[in-house]
Amino acid sequence: MDVHEVTTVGVRSLHVAAMAVALGGAVLVALLPADGSLGRVAARYELAFWTAAGVLVMTGVGNLAAFGQGLPPPSSDWGTALVAKLGAVALLMLVSLPRALAVAGLEAPAHAAAARIRAMYAGTAALLAAVTALAVWLAHA
Repeated sequence: MDVHEVTTVGVRSLHVAAMAVALGGAVLVALLPADGSLGRVAARYELAFWTAAGVLVMTGVGNLAAFGQGLPPPSSDWGTALVAKLGAVALLMLVSLPRALAVAGLEAPAHAAAARIRAMYAGTAALLAAVTALAVWLAHA
């Protein structure tokens, strides 16, 4: 393997690992009981989520750069799937901000707030699963 191939595999591996952190953590927090641990775990997950989101954006750009001039146009099936994935990522970032702000001030959320926060994490997990499904489609198209 040459340096370019090693770098490409490394970037893709980081991309997949960051997605695993983001999706796995969202599922974990969504399934937590609404007790005192929810606020602490959610606050820790937020740091992991936003770090993973940054890694995903950087490695996503790196993955696209690896295609170079061979990147299919948006009008192709692959390009349409990529545009859908990028739109889902933008939506994910948009809906993640209120969730992060809701968690920021809560150490031990009240039961009603905990239910809302858990629902937000379930929505985050669903969006991350959709982005993952689009990524799998892109990888195999």
